[in-house]
Amino acid sequence: MRYPFWPALVMLLCAPTPVLAYEPVGFAHSNQHVLMQVHGLPELGRALSPEAGEIGWGLDVDWTSEYTADSSGAAGMPGSEAIVLDAETVQVGLRGALNLGGWLLEADLPYVTHSGGGLDSFIDDWHDWTGLPTGGREQAPRDRLLIRYERDGQAIINLQQATGGLGDVQLAVARPVGQTVVRMAVKLPTGDAAKLTGSGGLGGSMTVDFRGPSGRWWGTWGGVGALVMSDGDLLPRQQRRWAGVGSLGLGLRLHERLEAKVELYGHTPLYQDSALGQLARGALVITTGGAIRLSNTTSLDFAVAENPVAKSAPDVSFHFALRHAI
Repeated sequence: MRYPFWPALVMLLCAPTPVLAYEPVGFAHSNQHVLMQVHGLPELGRALSPEAGEIGWGLDVDWTSEYTADSSGAAGMPGSEAIVLDAETVQVGLRGALNLGGWLLEADLPYVTHSGGGLDSFIDDWHDWTGLPTGGREQAPRDRLLIRYERDGQAIINLQQATGGLGDVQLAVARPVGQTVVRMAVKLPTGDAAKLTGSGGLGGSMTVDFRGPSGRWWGTWGGVGALVMSDGDLLPRQQRRWAGVGSLGLGLRLHERLEAKVELYGHTPLYQDSALGQLARGALVITTGGAIRLSNTTSLDFAVAENPVAKSAPDVSFHFALRHAI
């Protein structure tokens, strides 16, 4: 027997629950730029942990549409650069965390696919309706996959066939301290740089997530940290060795089980020795959405991430995350 979705959702939201102090947490989301997400950018602002001896888990989906094209210098000449990033990327992450005596042992297993996708028509219509700048997207073939970077007239990256595979696995140790979680993570080169599912090198990060000031119906959060990158197979001569990351967020409790959230996430440049903003700029991402609290420990996040700083982050990324105790 078919059970209507909307009545079930209304019943869930209307179910009586005690109104506790509001402690929102950040989206499990970072910059999904196709040449930056491979370096294991940490997600910030989730100062949560399972109870001692228990396991927390999460299932995340980031569905991203990206288009940008740029060049510098005379085509084919020494010192010239040209880039086209026209792709649709889906990243699915399976996460787990175990609390052993107050220490958290964490693992993140991502699966990444790149394709021409099918969002271009929808995004073109959205730009037409809102009047937002398109960045030249309307002049490119719809639903095309082309990730290409040329330097000195030579193609260094040239991906035109749909691909996918295991991304770079991350393992972490974290320690909750009051309203913060201090975390150290290592990124393993389990992905494939040729498929843009990994960087081909080791990496790591150290971050501090925290809960900020809050009230009964509102709350804040944030995070700061540093990303460290070793020599990899993706633009190794231009890759920086480290980058700073940070985030700030605000949540509003609309109902005991429903909240609205907005988060600002940024990082310093991951590449150097380039005149192109797609590589040489730091990034800023604004993520807006909300969460449905299915229980006191389980939530469903939904959000849209956009790029106020052109070129260094994708046009749009749709984010969904089912989380239990993390």
